[in-house]
Amino acid sequence: MDQLFGALADRHLELARSAKYEYSRVRIMRGALAPSRAFEDSAVWTGISGNVRVLETAGTVVDGRYVLSSHPNVPTPTHPADGRHVTTLSHLADGEYRWDTTVDFALGSVRPADVAAMVSRMLAGGEGRTEAELRAELSAASPRTSAALGSVFSLDSLHPVPLADGSTLMTLAATVHSDNLKRRYPALADYVHKYLDPARYRLVLTDHAGTPYFEASQKDRLLVIRVRTQHGRLVSLSGAARPLPDSLQLRMDFNVKLKIFHVGFHNLVMDFANEARGDEQRDWTVTALREPQWDLPLITARLLRAPLRRPFAGEGSLFRIGVRAGENGGPTVLIRHARLPVQESAILRFLNSLSGTAMDDFGGAVQREENAWLHELFVSLRDDARAAIAAP
Repeated sequence: MDQLFGALADRHLELARSAKYEYSRVRIMRGALAPSRAFEDSAVWTGISGNVRVLETAGTVVDGRYVLSSHPNVPTPTHPADGRHVTTLSHLADGEYRWDTTVDFALGSVRPADVAAMVSRMLAGGEGRTEAELRAELSAASPRTSAALGSVFSLDSLHPVPLADGSTLMTLAATVHSDNLKRRYPALADYVHKYLDPARYRLVLTDHAGTPYFEASQKDRLLVIRVRTQHGRLVSLSGAARPLPDSLQLRMDFNVKLKIFHVGFHNLVMDFANEARGDEQRDWTVTALREPQWDLPLITARLLRAPLRRPFAGEGSLFRIGVRAGENGGPTVLIRHARLPVQESAILRFLNSLSGTAMDDFGGAVQREENAWLHELFVSLRDDARAAIAAP
């Protein structure tokens, strides 16, 4: 745990970016949904071969800063907090492209099963306890982490309900308070107020019959999470306590305000795979193969909507996150992979301009303050873990 939280804290030290990486990062960010210009710009990439463009970036701690530098042949991470980022842009057909992004980040000696156990124990923390006991335990066991999170959230309720079958239904409610950030992180506070406060979303993890296992939602700055656990394991939220299957569906609604428009979607249904390969790897994969119902401004009504279906066609879009044991004595690695097919069009260029505004607003002081806040959070987690281990 010391290495894991320490590595995550080091990743959020003051950032230093090479000129190559900074140029490439901005060009890719601004062309996420309209990638043709970035594809044709040879200065963006560290490798070019036919219809494929590659950007490799290394991350490591140097003299108290986290340095990100783009160059060919980035090695596999060998020390905690080392990172290897590979972004690939493939030209598939006229106006069609595919983004693939792979990130390996070294965590240290923690095993994949230990990371999975940590997540399970966190979700099942309410078993056999009252709200008063839970709050007292949080204050005693994680005072630094509670203070760091308290700069953004207020924990309104922790409501564990013991059921007759021995399971516990837990509802957590927390409110986002961007104004609490203003004293130390004023630029980040303004960004959170502008983009996160008005955001609305709902996530429900279900089996293929529609039985829910996990729910999270945010509306009017109120975040609500519901889980049910039994003997430390996640079980179905309703009915008999059925264990979590390996194959599920993730249903999602999302809406955010960009400029003067509210943009989003509802009824996005994605396949969710929960995979374990012994003690060598644990990962969670979300694959989107079905187009949602879009919530778009009236100004887009006359634009061709067919390109919005492209990310869900064929093999679809994908996001995977997991933990893989190191090879040949190397550290355990946090792995992340994303795939997004894109068909350039007027409607995607419009959406790209909206999302680009939020990304541009995130630069400069906002990103520095967000990085500093995350560094504070992970240092707090590390120090609370150290104190818990040292306690008699």
